Amino acid sequence: MHPELERFTKPADHLDAVSAYASSSLRECISNALSWQPTWLKLLFLARGGLARLMRLEHPSSRPGRLLRPEEISFHPGGGLAFFTVSAGKEDAFLVLTAEDTHLVGHLIVEVDPTDTGAEHRFRIITAVQYRRWTGRLYFNIIRPFHHIIMHRMIAAASRPGETVR
Repeated sequence: MHPELERFTKPADHLDAVSAYASSSLRECISNALSWQPTWLKLLFLARGGLARLMRLEHPSSRPGRLLRPEEISFHPGGGLAFFTVSAGKEDAFLVLTAEDTHLVGHLIVEVDPTDTGAEHRFRIITAVQYRRWTGRLYFNIIRPFHHIIMHRMIAAASRPGETVR
């Protein structure tokens, strides 16, 4: 992991990662991951909104956005990408996206490590969640099984340029 990422991962209450190898660029990987939006995922986002309302949690709209092209990916802090805010980025190294709610802060980190062969790179998608209240822990534990499925499917989509994984 890049040392610059420790400020996002060290205070995390929950940390997980998925990885894959691909010959695409970091921009393509991020674009493919965030553009992956099967119907069942959109339905899960609707259910997530209902759960948050039921738990009386304030939350921003977190519906999947439009399809993204690699050149639209911003590495500049403060920029928006889907329902995330860019917190940190380094071209061809990593991008940290943040979603903040009243009950938790979630960081989606996408990083790349070049391999010795130069033909493929190892991409990693890391989730770092910090609970702000007891409701954050409860909420995340309810959605955790879906989170793991989504992360595995997202890295699969990220590593297959030009393909939509459903």
